[in-house]
Amino acid sequence: MVAGDQLTNHDLWALVDGNDIEADRINLVFAPWGWPDHEAFVDYAFGAISWNGDAYLITPDGFLTDDPFLAWTAELGVFAVEPWRSATDRFNVWYTDVEPEIPGGWLNNREADPFGLPDQTIVILGLDARSFNPDLISVAGQDLSFSGPGMPLRPDPGTTFANSLVVIEPDYRAGAIPAIAHELGHAMFGLPDEYVGEKLGFDGRPNLSSWPSCAEDADEADVWWGDLLGSVDPMLEVWIEEMAEAGFPVQDPGSYRELIRVDHVELGCYDVEGSVRATRDSMMNNNLPMLGSVNRRWAERILALWSGAPR
Repeated sequence: MVAGDQLTNHDLWALVDGNDIEADRINLVFAPWGWPDHEAFVDYAFGAISWNGDAYLITPDGFLTDDPFLAWTAELGVFAVEPWRSATDRFNVWYTDVEPEIPGGWLNNREADPFGLPDQTIVILGLDARSFNPDLISVAGQDLSFSGPGMPLRPDPGTTFANSLVVIEPDYRAGAIPAIAHELGHAMFGLPDEYVGEKLGFDGRPNLSSWPSCAEDADEADVWWGDLLGSVDPMLEVWIEEMAEAGFPVQDPGSYRELIRVDHVELGCYDVEGSVRATRDSMMNNNLPMLGSVNRRWAERILALWSGAPR
């Protein structure tokens, strides 16, 4: 299929060239909420995913642009970031003109599945979603199949992924785009938030272990990621290269290497003495465009369960 082609008997259109519903692929669906202009929604979704691997350009008022003379910064969308970057052959990417009644209405596949595609995950792009509920934040559902430790197993049959909601502020739309990859980190791979303790303090949870990057203590961490200690996700170098190509070089890249280097980071993810997390920062913390070696390894193992080949 080429971009814009409709999937037979579905309210779905190809967002990118090469979709094949008969292939062994993950079906990523972008759905609108609150967009008065459907074409603007489609343009936003396509620009936000960085399907060709390049950074997208942003105007000072938060719109996406192809004109470098109008841009003041650039970012990487989800398919410019590993491991999605190297796995485009394992995805069909669709858009729809069907929207949920409320912004988070489809967060869990078992609650509502309007399309019924195999191995489906829906990203709801909620423009001005806080007009519906001022407390809304970008969030992923809880309905997914993968957890660790241990090698992931693909459910057959069964629900594979959760859905997610990305809240978009109308006065700076591009600001929400990094949240797409962050929420897919939750919805597809079950990655935990790594910022909870730093931003919110201890939240009272009884279990401080959150696979794969938040360990209760250093002993557990050594079992989970001891072989990766000191490693730096190579995605950092890709980001540096892509940002330079876009005309907005990364300042002080060495500081980012230390942020993303695998270690035993004290206080873990939940601000508890003795617990540790894998990196000081990552996509699952402040939305850096890299997962970090620990999270990336787990995500790559999950994506490897799909071949991309015709079924």
